[in-house]
Amino acid sequence: MRTKGWFWSWSFSFLLLCGCAQPRILEEVGLVTTYGYDISKKGTILGTMVELTIDPASPKDVVILESEALSVRGIRNNANNKTSKRLASGQLRVILYGEEMLKQGRTGIAETLTSDPSISDMTYLAMADGKARDLLKVKTEHIPDIGNHLYKLIDQNTKGRVMPSATLQEVLHSHFSVGKEPVMPILKKEEGKQGVGFTGVALFKGSKLVGKINTEQSFYLNLIIDKYKGGNKDIEIKSSKLKPMNPQLKKTVASLDSIGGRSNIKLINKEKVEFDLDVKVAGRVLEVTSMIDMGNPENIKLIEKEITKSMKREIEKLIAYCQSKESDALGFGEIYRSSVRHSKLTDKRWYKMFNEAKVNVNVDFSVKRTGLNE
Repeated sequence: MRTKGWFWSWSFSFLLLCGCAQPRILEEVGLVTTYGYDISKKGTILGTMVELTIDPASPKDVVILESEALSVRGIRNNANNKTSKRLASGQLRVILYGEEMLKQGRTGIAETLTSDPSISDMTYLAMADGKARDLLKVKTEHIPDIGNHLYKLIDQNTKGRVMPSATLQEVLHSHFSVGKEPVMPILKKEEGKQGVGFTGVALFKGSKLVGKINTEQSFYLNLIIDKYKGGNKDIEIKSSKLKPMNPQLKKTVASLDSIGGRSNIKLINKEKVEFDLDVKVAGRVLEVTSMIDMGNPENIKLIEKEITKSMKREIEKLIAYCQSKESDALGFGEIYRSSVRHSKLTDKRWYKMFNEAKVNVNVDFSVKRTGLNE
């Protein structure tokens, strides 16, 4: 009994000592929540870090650190020389690339960071429209912590299917897979308001940035590469059968809610490389900016038909743009590789094949119901 009592007494004392030691350790560590990388004027890597302040006596919530080096490791080492705390990446949530860095194909930073076991595979990657350092220096009353703001911005829009998911794991998987290119959301500093907004998606060919698509096309990209559930969208309808309420406007807009969709890509000709892309979408129509009676079943059929045509047209434009950039962000190459045995597909070979591939787009849109109370 004495031995048992001594054991529990010793264990409890040990736990108390551990609990007391932890705050002292944290006070000595600088937690980096966001990394930003740009190309400096010298051609070296310019790193911008958002350090979370955990010292109650500090007047600031975050500290912005900058350093230059030839390597990622060198950036953190040089930054450590400028701070009283040892920098750690265990709380890293976002890695932000400057646009010029991605144009030069300098994406190897992500691969380097994976060697650090403290960095999560679920860390988000994004591209700054311009320089990453400029975006990370945004600070207003509603954005006291730019690192936390960027993480929440990306996280909620990714979960809401507004922007495609681009975690460290997903980007590297697509980068090293033949027949699939990675994508990254584009974030831009808003002039005047001094905020940050999602403006589109970056497309890659290999490790180089080769194109951008806007937020409208991002919706269709998500619809194809992922099961779409939830979210809302305004669909522009160009139709002579639907007259807009405002005569000055040539387009009618249908506001959709509770959107659900799925897609299927099938290789139908491996010699001439031809695919069938079937997209099935359903949504609730909340509003149509046209003089039309939504209580009439025939008008519902007309709306379904016109939205189907509009979606088909936009998806075809997206595929054509990706083909022109030889950037298969949609994953047609993965379907080809899995469908053709012993294809021995290489990136170089697939770029040419994808550019010349034919894709038959079939869209089926149906209205779930109209209005909020039905």
